Amino acid sequence: MPRRPADQPALFDPRKPRKGRVELAVDKAVRAAQADKAIGTLDAGLVALARTLAASLDGAAGADDRWVTARLAGELRETLARLRLDPTARGAHRGELAGFLADLGRPDPGGAAVGNTP
Repeated sequence: MPRRPADQPALFDPRKPRKGRVELAVDKAVRAAQADKAIGTLDAGLVALARTLAASLDGAAGADDRWVTARLAGELRETLARLRLDPTARGAHRGELAGFLADLGRPDPGGAAVGNTP
């Protein structure tokens, strides 16, 4: 196989690109979920997909490609939901919603009496 002449530039940059903020956040969330045993080896495919989408999203955001960024963000959000890494799937707001619904059934102690008023 012939070698590339010294004065010819490389076809691509051989250095590994730095991780962007979305990829770093997904890695952090995945590591935390793995440590908590919330995701396991059966989720490896979805984890790989989430990491790939995060890296692609960082690239699209850096290139200021708004359509691709929006499309990838939706796919990543769906993938994170399937991995149970979003707040709704984890039940983070469940207590707040339950409290709100319970408060709807309680009468307001400072309110006016209901019925015929004199």
